[in-house]
Formats: sequence, C-alpha cells, structure tokens
Amino acid sequence: MEHGHLGNLRMQTSAPGRICLFGEHQDYLGLPVIAMAVNLRFHIEFTQTSRRDILIRKPDLGPDAMSVVDLFAEKPAGPDDFCWGIARTLIEDGFDFPFGGEATFKSRIPLRAGCSSSSAMSAAWMRLLLEIGTHPDKEKLIRAPEEVAYLVYKGEKEKFHGAGGMMDQYACYLGGLIHVFPENAASGTTIGSLYGVEKLPLNLEGIVLIDSGEPKDTQGVLSSVSQRARNAVAQAAMDMPGFDLVTSTVDEVESNISPTMKQKEHWKITVDHLKNRDLCREGLKIFRTGQGIEQLGAMLDEEHRILAETLGISTPRINWILDLARKSGATGGKINGSGGGGTCFCYAPDPDARRGLLEAFSRNGIRHFEVTSDVGARRED
Repeated sequence: MEHGHLGNLRMQTSAPGRICLFGEHQDYLGLPVIAMAVNLRFHIEFTQTSRRDILIRKPDLGPDAMSVVDLFAEKPAGPDDFCWGIARTLIEDGFDFPFGGEATFKSRIPLRAGCSSSSAMSAAWMRLLLEIGTHPDKEKLIRAPEEVAYLVYKGEKEKFHGAGGMMDQYACYLGGLIHVFPENAASGTTIGSLYGVEKLPLNLEGIVLIDSGEPKDTQGVLSSVSQRARNAVAQAAMDMPGFDLVTSTVDEVESNISPTMKQKEHWKITVDHLKNRDLCREGLKIFRTGQGIEQLGAMLDEEHRILAETLGISTPRINWILDLARKSGATGGKINGSGGGGTCFCYAPDPDARRGLLEAFSRNGIRHFEVTSDVGARRED
C-alpha cells in the first residue's frame, strides 16, 4: 500500500483463477470438489480520489471500457454487478466505506472460459474493500479467509441468485489446492460459513491449461445442466427407497434397479454423478498422501467422459484438443468449468513428454499455459 498526499491512497490487490480437478458439476448437488488456484491472476489497481463512488477502468475489454460502482446503492446496476454485491454483503455486516476513488482491472485469466475470471475479480475486489473499508472487527475478518470466501460467495451468487456452487469463490479467495465440502463450520467471526475447506499438501506439477477459443454461456449452461441433474437425482430417490447421493454406492444402485430402469436418462445421469463423486473421493486420497498419482491422468479422462457424454458440456473442438494432448504426451485431461466452450486442461507430469505436448499445441495454434498452484487473494505491497 502506498500513501501519497491526503486523500490519495494507492494500493493493489489480486486473486488467482482456478481449475477444477474433481467434482465438476457436483457442488450444486451438495457434493465436494477439489480445485486448484493457478498462477494466472486478476489485478486491481486503486487510487483514492474525492469521488464517493468508484470508477472502474477495464482496458482488457477496450480502451474506453469503464463502469461506476455506487457502493451504497440499494440495488445493483445490472444482473452481474458483482462489485455491488460484494460491497453490499460487507455493508450488511457493518462495514463502512468513507471514500471512493478510481480502479483499473487487468487480468491474465482467459475471460469467459471456465477459469473463474469473474470470481477472481470478485475475490480481488473483496480484498480491496476489506482494506479501504472500516469495521470494528476488520483485522479479525482479514485473518479469517474461509469466512471471507463465504462472503464472496454470498456477494456473487446469493445476491444474484446465480446457478452453480461455491467452488469458484472459495478457490479464488483461498488459493492453493483445496478440498471444499458442505459443512456448517464453526465460525470465528460473526459470519457463518456453509462449507468446510481442507488445504491439500500435494504440489501438483505438469498441468497445462488450454483455451479452446470458443465462447461460453456460464450461467446458461450451469442453469440448464444443474436443473437436469437435480431433477434426475430427485426422480432416482423416488424410484429407489433409501437412495442417497452421498451414501449410496454404484453397486447398490446396480443391484436394486431393473435393467429397463437403468436405461432411463435420469438413472444414467444419477449413476454417473455417483461415479463422479467417487472419482473425487479417490482424488482426495491421492492429494492427501501423494500415493497413486500415476492414476491421475486416467481419472481425469473418466471425469471428462462423464462431463462430455452424460452431462453434454464438452464441444467437438475441446474433445479434439484433449485427444491431441493424449497423443502428444499427456496422460489425461478434462474440460474445465461449467462447459459449453472455454478451457480444458491436461496432465503431463513427465517434463520431456510435456515439451512435446507444448510443441504440438504451438504447431496447431492452440493457446495454452503451463500453470502451477498459487496463493489466494492478497494485497500487493
């Protein structure tokens, strides 16, 4: 943070994008996910001025792109005014903002591509507002990142009744490799949390993120797919007494429903969600211990099969890119995020194989990034 003359405070904050390793399209069903924050970050540069509101410049969207956020407005300026939502959540918890200013948003995260660029923006914005706002328990809240991650979720999703779960906001604010699971965790602040978080120790290397170049409709895809999944699980519970998405096993389902019933779409969807759940559980064991890491590529391939064939969120181009990746040295890979376009990633732990993979992407004009785990939202000093 820098202090110039009175009324000219300057500071920067940032937050990472993320990939989802396991549990994709599961968090909105109340199931856990494993996500990793990556070293492609969203940056905010802020300068205090005499303004009461905050003028935001967005050079990534064009030289003249800008918007204004009235932190104290009763209603958002639009259906995706997440900056207002974050501010509103803090104000409702007793925060005040004694001054405004000007901010510049810049990002290295592919936009609208399933890497949570919007949640990274929300996380970096939250970190900024925590710094410039006033509250009796402000420092205590800053030292409780899981509670703040929940506030990011409230400001971005609950305020706008958004589809999807909590993975993006938690991954972008907390950073690292994390297991996020539903839990009424005990709160160290006045703000409750709906989810528990386990930070995983494995330093995962060999991930290559690929931008398909295809635009995507995040909320549209999430809304459609999540509703179909919820309906399928609800119908399955009606068909099979005692069925539970958390505790029922694939073997129990296979032995308790008829061959005819197994062919119905809602059971195909439900069984593959159980398999997706089990992949996440197996991945958790690997990331906790480091044992079985050689299985990771095949597990990512199986997760992609579920997402592509059963949920229908992949595209022919993404399937072609992942096929090229496997032929060029990757051990496996999957689509990333809500789907319908955007990004995918592959796993190539062997450095020599990874060099061949990167060369294949370059020859084919495929935009790609070698990514590693990164820290969460922070103030840049």
